[in-house]
Amino acid sequence: MYDFESGDLSLDYANTKDWHGSQKPVEKLTSYTDLVEWGVQAGLVDAELARQLLEGAEDHPQAAFEMYEQAIALREAIYHIFSSLYAGESIPTDDLAMINSFARQAMAHLQLAPRQGGFKWEWLPEMDGIHRILLPVARAAAELLASDRLSRVRECEDDRGCGYLFIDQTKNHSRRWCSMESCGNRAKAHRHYSRLQAG
Repeated sequence: MYDFESGDLSLDYANTKDWHGSQKPVEKLTSYTDLVEWGVQAGLVDAELARQLLEGAEDHPQAAFEMYEQAIALREAIYHIFSSLYAGESIPTDDLAMINSFARQAMAHLQLAPRQGGFKWEWLPEMDGIHRILLPVARAAAELLASDRLSRVRECEDDRGCGYLFIDQTKNHSRRWCSMESCGNRAKAHRHYSRLQAG
């Protein structure tokens, strides 16, 4: 149901709205339940925690709805920032402030744990359930923004506003489309048609 091929968790999350850059985007996360399901598919929560989250949402629907709204706001902030960067536009300050807020929460829920030959970050076991989805996403976005991979973040160049974000992992950094099977194929066919018309 959901796409996890962008190359980064935060971009996968941003891509939960199809045609993000168009006038008529298509929402995939239409409810708190969808958000939890995305977390399951992303490997951030297991089936038992998902069950607990959904039961909690039934008991406290207003709180679940407010958390859902926060989740959507975080997603939009991530999309706006990376889309703006790729377009060479200024970063929306409110969106950066939102990611910073979530990223600070993420750091407060991390601890160092020993592993073979060193240490690793791990999430505190008492971290609230839905934060097991949102905080890793926010942390991934912050780390991507501060990394040398940032220069490889792309947005599908389909002129209809596909909006799909991804990390270009091609050797010559030439990827322009979400995939050649969809937007890339359409662009190729359009160029071919234009050449025929010009000829």
